[in-house]
Amino acid sequence: MSFYFGEKTWPELKEYLEKDAVILLPVGELEEHSLYLPVDTDTRIAKYFCDQIAEEVQDDIPILVLPPVWSGYTPDFVGQWPGAMRLHPQVFIDMVHGICSSIADMGFTHLVMVDCHGQHGPMLNIVTKLIADEYGYYYTVTSPLTFSAKEFNEVRKSPRGGVSHSGEWEASMVMKISPELVHPDKFTDVDLQRYQTEFVSGDTALGGQKVVWSSWGIQKITNGALGDPTEASVETADVIVAAVRKNYHKFLDQYYHFKKEE
Repeated sequence: MSFYFGEKTWPELKEYLEKDAVILLPVGELEEHSLYLPVDTDTRIAKYFCDQIAEEVQDDIPILVLPPVWSGYTPDFVGQWPGAMRLHPQVFIDMVHGICSSIADMGFTHLVMVDCHGQHGPMLNIVTKLIADEYGYYYTVTSPLTFSAKEFNEVRKSPRGGVSHSGEWEASMVMKISPELVHPDKFTDVDLQRYQTEFVSGDTALGGQKVVWSSWGIQKITNGALGDPTEASVETADVIVAAVRKNYHKFLDQYYHFKKEE
């Protein structure tokens, strides 16, 4: 049975509402992804993971998947390469807030944003604060990269600095989802993140970032990446997908069944 919100009639949505279903909102972006990945990489990955998560939990938790958010904020710097949709941060906040408040107005109390674009986190966090203040509903922001980091780092082949934008993690995922859109012959490590200190992690999958300091402003970028895709593989993607399915199942079970102390 379909778990897509957009395929339901309003009486069917009412049935999900009566079950207090969890809503998944895939959050992506259109922007360049170097020489070898499509500009819809973030959106493509976000939709794929929401489908995987819904498929994983649907027998245990009532769940619906919204259409993906495909346009948002990306730095002006990225606009030097064709492909970037660059909404002003406040416009993006207002758009996502409008989506979430529409869901809240219907009465759905659980919504999980599945964020696959590194720039969006602070703005999505603001939306959760607004919804909590306005409705008393505590929507959440999650990241498949964060949910799979432990398992991915156990099998990754790229060095530190290989994962942020168009690196091993993303390249592996698009190789699995849409291999026909990937150009492995153009893989290069020229944009490996080279600046790493006790304050700057230089690798999203390894964590440890202690300051807000954009990597786009730290080093010279040649082809629009921040990472190393040269060792990406479908086998690595399989590890990522298994981790995402397992860890989101665990989290959604907690989120759906949580009862606030009186």
